[in-house]
Amino acid sequence: MKPGQTVSVSDVPPRSRFAGLPGDLAAGAVSALVMLCYAMSLGTMIFSADLARYAMLGVPTALVSCVVTALVIALTSSMRLNIGGPDSNAAAFLAGVAAGVASSVRADGGSPQTLLLTVLIAIALCSLVTGIVLYAIGSSKRSRSLQFLPYPVLGGFLAGTGYLLLAGAFRVMTGESLQWHTLALLTHLHWFAWLPALIVGVLATILLRTWKHVAALPLTLAFGIVLFYVLLRAAGLSIDQARGMGLLLPHVALRLAGLPELHLTAQLAQGGVDWPAIAAHLPESLVVTSVSAVTILMNSTAIGAATGEEVDLNREMRAAGLANLASGLLGGMVGYQSFNRSMLNARVGATSRMAGVFASLACLVVLAASPDLVALFPVPVLVGLQLFMGLRLLVQWVVGAYARLNWYEYLLVPVILGAIAGWGVIVGVVAGVVAACVMFTLLYGRVSCIRMEFDLRTRTSNVERSIEETEALRGLGAHVCGMCLQGFLFFGTANSILQHIRERLAARDLAAVRFVVLDFASTQGIDASVSVSFVKLRQLCAATDTDLVLTALPPRSRDLLTKTGTLNLRIREFDTLDAGLEWIEDKLLGSGALALKRGDDLHAMLAPYFTASALDTLFTYLEVHDLLGGQPLFLRGEPGDALYIVERGRVAVSLPLVNGRSVRLRASGPGTVVGEMAVYTQQPRSADVFAEAPTRVRRLSLAALVALEQDNPAAAQQFHRFLVKVIASRLALATEALRAAY
Repeated sequence: MKPGQTVSVSDVPPRSRFAGLPGDLAAGAVSALVMLCYAMSLGTMIFSADLARYAMLGVPTALVSCVVTALVIALTSSMRLNIGGPDSNAAAFLAGVAAGVASSVRADGGSPQTLLLTVLIAIALCSLVTGIVLYAIGSSKRSRSLQFLPYPVLGGFLAGTGYLLLAGAFRVMTGESLQWHTLALLTHLHWFAWLPALIVGVLATILLRTWKHVAALPLTLAFGIVLFYVLLRAAGLSIDQARGMGLLLPHVALRLAGLPELHLTAQLAQGGVDWPAIAAHLPESLVVTSVSAVTILMNSTAIGAATGEEVDLNREMRAAGLANLASGLLGGMVGYQSFNRSMLNARVGATSRMAGVFASLACLVVLAASPDLVALFPVPVLVGLQLFMGLRLLVQWVVGAYARLNWYEYLLVPVILGAIAGWGVIVGVVAGVVAACVMFTLLYGRVSCIRMEFDLRTRTSNVERSIEETEALRGLGAHVCGMCLQGFLFFGTANSILQHIRERLAARDLAAVRFVVLDFASTQGIDASVSVSFVKLRQLCAATDTDLVLTALPPRSRDLLTKTGTLNLRIREFDTLDAGLEWIEDKLLGSGALALKRGDDLHAMLAPYFTASALDTLFTYLEVHDLLGGQPLFLRGEPGDALYIVERGRVAVSLPLVNGRSVRLRASGPGTVVGEMAVYTQQPRSADVFAEAPTRVRRLSLAALVALEQDNPAAAQQFHRFLVKVIASRLALATEALRAAY
């Protein structure tokens, strides 16, 4: 198999598939053990504190997610070794949802049955909502848009998740929420409640940072279980005594017998669900969905990079969506692709999707046949697992992020962490988004929105003019103040444009600037506040009798400026910068004394470059051709047997494209030459030339040029010298444009 190639179970030959079954069975068994540890830890964390009396339902709720998520993701993921299940990131916020819903039900005077049923329904609905949103994201192929989430906000969010995991571990040990005044409860705990948890949490953190092997976590959990029972025997405590102290999970069947009979269908029919309590905590449920989507993106990308398999993020979103829909319908909690468990699955020896299927079936056996086995699992070890997960996130994003981020970016991490710890998830998320927007605005405002500045000395239109007109426009270059804009324009950047133009106009003679040109070809959009700055800019131009010219406005930007009435303020607008500059050049050339010098007398235009006798001789070799607008002068591929001097009108040089359209390269006005390169190189025409308006040209055929060189070498020499000046003028303009661009 080539690196990065995705291989499904159906792609593997039957013999190879059967040969890989032992490895898949072993990997599935190990993955199931780790999944059970996660399920018990996260289920216990969700049903803790005020929900501790229902802790026996937390583990089955998580196990349902293990069974369904592992099976669906194993069969539908784009990566064959993917393992899914409940994850600490989403569970940390889900615990807050459960606690909040329980508190609301209790405040509404709900019975214990109503409280339990409402919490279970809230957890299931959270899975359903998450499934719908994830599947919609994957189906709309918008998964990669999540990558635009600001990295510092993501860091603060995950650091807050680490805090919530530590707070969950504290709630499991003490039965109270983590607050300043409840920290003293730690001093009243039996050493059996905190010592194994501390050892497991610290040992897992150290091993995962130093050894960095996927077996580190399973071995640490196994060591924690053995250590707990060794200490239990050394202390002379029985299993029943340890369970009475809250050190072991309760017997599921025993605790269910102590509850009043609960029939979910009957409760639903009698309105036993506190729907307002669920609705009040819908924002927290959407946070769980957001955390799931971002974590899937991170985990899937990391799994693909580590295994070399091709990852389809949209397919991963759809797979997680289907898994959560099924889990929610069965009453399970949120689950999705897990990086650690997938890597463990690969390292143990999995070869196909069957490893994930075996892991799912193993969890199903535990859930259906021996649910009471979980009662032998030590609670301190589960707390230690929570401590490890929380410490890992805090170390990664509070300590490790300091070296990866700028100080102003890193500042967002503790701000979001503090907001989540002090005021809750919603406030933390809102604070992070607001802070990120402010930081983006400040940083983006420092990036210049002006990509290039120009005037007619450094940038002209693609209309080639006579040498005389070109020199005249170069002398009038200061009449134009032009800027090519870039990026997204909002109030801050629009104000910077206005201030920059004020400074440019103040630095020049105000009477010299007649046109202010703003090109939007490289912009990505504008907001409504830009119109206010443009109104001020138009007033500034009007005060100095200056025309404001906007070019290449994107359609949405044009619509916005039209709706705000900005384009109705005597602002000139053109589709392209070339079109705008062409209009400006025509205005400048058509004004004052220069207009009197212009005309359609080719003899007068060429007189400065020839002696009178040489010019008269040249005209005897020129043929007059009149063209209608749209009529071709010559077409691409035709032989280069003549050159043409434009006497009046205008011709356009265009390049035909494969789709039947063409692109206009340049235009040529009176006094310019076209077609000379094909004559000199004796190559076919490289472009089409059409008359843009009624045009007269003078044709000099190759045969006539040879005859001129033989009959009157002096006139031919002057003609060649004239062509060199024309070509040199073109190169000078191109050089100036390149210098301005770079």
